[in-house]
Formats: sequence, C-alpha cells, structure tokens
Amino acid sequence: MIGIGGGPDLRSSADQNADGSADVLVVGGGISGLATAYWLRRMAPHLKVKLLEGEQRPGGKVRTLAEDGYLVDTGPGTLTLGDRAVDELVDALGLADEVINAQGAAKRYLVRRGRLVPLPGGPGAALRTPLVSAPGKVRALLEPLMPRGAQGDESVHDFLARRLGSEVAKTIGEAMVSGIFAGDPREISVSAALPQLTYLERRHGSLLRGMAAMRRAARPVRRVVGLRGGMGTLTSALAAALGGLLVTGTRVLSLAHGGTGYTATTTDGRSVHARELVLATPAYAAAGLLEPLDPELTELLAIPYVPVDVVAIGYRAQDVPRRLDGFGFLAPRGEGVRSLGVINASALSPGSAPEGHVMYRAIAGGALDPGFATLPEQEKVGTVRRDLATTVGVTAEPSFARVIAWPQGIPQYRPGHLERLARIEAAAARLPGLHLAGNAYRGVGVADCLRDAKRLADLLRDSVADGALAR
Repeated sequence: MIGIGGGPDLRSSADQNADGSADVLVVGGGISGLATAYWLRRMAPHLKVKLLEGEQRPGGKVRTLAEDGYLVDTGPGTLTLGDRAVDELVDALGLADEVINAQGAAKRYLVRRGRLVPLPGGPGAALRTPLVSAPGKVRALLEPLMPRGAQGDESVHDFLARRLGSEVAKTIGEAMVSGIFAGDPREISVSAALPQLTYLERRHGSLLRGMAAMRRAARPVRRVVGLRGGMGTLTSALAAALGGLLVTGTRVLSLAHGGTGYTATTTDGRSVHARELVLATPAYAAAGLLEPLDPELTELLAIPYVPVDVVAIGYRAQDVPRRLDGFGFLAPRGEGVRSLGVINASALSPGSAPEGHVMYRAIAGGALDPGFATLPEQEKVGTVRRDLATTVGVTAEPSFARVIAWPQGIPQYRPGHLERLARIEAAAARLPGLHLAGNAYRGVGVADCLRDAKRLADLLRDSVADGALAR
C-alpha cells in the first residue's frame, strides 16, 4: 500500500458538490488538468470552471510519496527553469523559495559494459569519448556533408543513423529515447518526440552546424531544479489555488453532447453540464468517454502506452563505495544493466533522503523490456539492487525500498504521430467545445504539459472574450 504525501486531502472541501453547471469542465486532475484549470481561473476569473478528478488526491503521476524520512517522486522528479511555461507557473504560484538547485544536473553517464562513462558535454569531449569507436566518430564528423532527408516522418534511430551513422544512433539514440519515453528508438517519431533535431536539419542543413550556431547565439539559460518537498509541492500548490473548483474522488462515467454543450455523469450518479469540455486524461481514458459520441475519434485516440516502474532504493551513505556525482545514468540494452536509467535523487534534491542516507530512483520496463512489469515486486527491487551493485558498487542491504508501478506509463509517439494528431484535432472539431490535453499529444515532459495547458487556457479565455461561452 503506497501513501502519497505532499498536499492536503481535498475530500472534505465544503465546495465538493459535483452537481450543477460550469462554463468549462475539466476532466482529469493530473498536471495538465490542474494547470489548465489554474490558468483559466487566473486569466478569466468570471468564468465558472470545475475540475473533476477520480482519485482522492490530484496530481496524476506528478506526486510525492513520503515515508520513513524519504521523499519519492512517483513520476518526474525535476523541473527546468528557463522554460517560459515553467517559469510563469512557478512565479504565479509563489514557489520560487521552494526551488532547489539540482546538484550535478549537467553531469550524466551512460553504461558501457557495466561501467559508467560520462556523456560528452561538448565537441572536444565527444572526440575523446570511449562511447563511440574511431570509425564511428569519423562517420559522425561527416554529418555536415550528408544531404537533407526526404519528406516524411522517420524514427529517431533512422534519423540519427542517416545523419550521424548507425553506431551513434545505437549508442546515443537508444539512451535518448529510453530516458524520455522508455521507448524503442526504431518506433518513436523524431519529428514528434525530438522536433529540435528536425528543426536543426531544416534550418542549418546539419545537426553539427546547427548546434554550433546555437552555442554562438545568446539564449535563455536553463537549469534543472528540484522542489523542496518533491514534485508533489507543485501539484499541491495548484490544487490549493483551485480550492473548491477541484472535486476529487469523483470519476466521470459517461458523456452526452447536446446543442448547449456536454453533460458528464459521475460515479455518484450526479451530473455536471458545461459549454466547454477539456479531457485532460490519458488518451485511452478519453477514448472510452468519447466512444458513444464519435467512434472515429475514439479509434484515433488508440495511442500506445508502455508499462514503466519507478523503483526507489535508499542506503546508508557509508555503504555506498562509489558515489554517483551527477544526475544519474542511462543504460542501453545489452550493457549489463536491466534498468533503463537511474536518477541520483538525493544529490539532485537534498532532503529526499534522511541525514546520512542516499536514495536512487530507477526507471525500468518500457518498450524494450515489457517483461519487467510482470515481475513480483521483490524481484523488481532485487533487479535494481544488482544494477546498483554493478554501477556504484553497493552490495549492502537497503534501508528503504518502494516500487511504483505504472502499467500504462508513457505514451509512445510512433512515426506518423503528428499526422495522427492533426486527424485527432480535425475529428475533435466535429464536437464543438471539446478540447484534449495531456502528455499523449504534444510532449510527454512536465514543461510540455504546462506549455500546452497555458495555450489551451489562452484559447478558452479568448473564446470567452468573443462571447462563445455562457456568462
């Protein structure tokens, strides 16, 4: 049984009445739904907004488990300041004093034959790295001479192999994709998942020329940070700011659509009517609700997800012979480690482990290792312990261990995802007032979700200004 810390229990709110009407109904209290409702309340205070969340506590995967002196983020563990969407929300919520600079965030490792090798941080380091052979480096240096690709989407692997060679595509591509999507680089769209790469090719004709131009250009400084109390601090602050607009423990069972909007029937038999509807749920949950309204849209929302486990393990600091002096490491398949990657949680966010202890957070499973999800919990912990013994030499009994399983963990942006997204948007337009939000569409990261939430709130605010919503 896992208890989630970091935030008030909202069940006793006097305003938690699922009956009535709203101008905008948001379904789903994960980070996307919370941020959309928050910005709507802030930008259009005269607008009647209601957010329904099926769980007793909001936050979705962005929560923090508190137990035995440890703080375990059940999903994302850091934010990136310097991204406008993140900065605006942190400032608006008054969380600047809760920001903790992540120690060693720029230093990351890749597992190579069971040992940790630093990822190169610049051109000179890239030429010296043992991660790529001499012939592989020569092929990568020829990248500026490679022609632009033909029109059409490519997988991350195919794009990197075409530009930088198959060795770099295998070594670096797999690490990039597993670290973000827990996915297979041969099955992830480069244009949807890593659009900055395709932009560099279009704009500069070369990744290496484009990266050189970026280094010369002045651009906002970005830094990886944690939050005091974990990422649950962010979702708790959003929930507190929403107050009675947020109703927890109330799941939407069905939707009806009529000339004046949408009616949502909830688990307790009540209903809410709204002119505008935001489904900020996983794509599969949105598909289930929309099936009676538009079967074609339901089919388009069949975006695949992969199972992912978060395994947190704590040790006495004195029992760890080799400290991990950076963000953590990624582990391509076949390198002697089963975890997709391990985050050095106690270094990134001091306070996440008790005094004299350290904590690591492993991510395991995904598209390339779906069998991990089927293991007994004790075996999952044992697997990660063996990975840590291999990489940082710790063989002692842990002082703490927790597993957080996400059977449908991360959406996969398959090649053609942007085309699918365009078709989803066209189909959704047949249902006036319907909006889809969440990490299944325009980016899986927290910043992506916050950016999209602000965009959607702007859109709905403008609709209010145009008189499209009931007053």
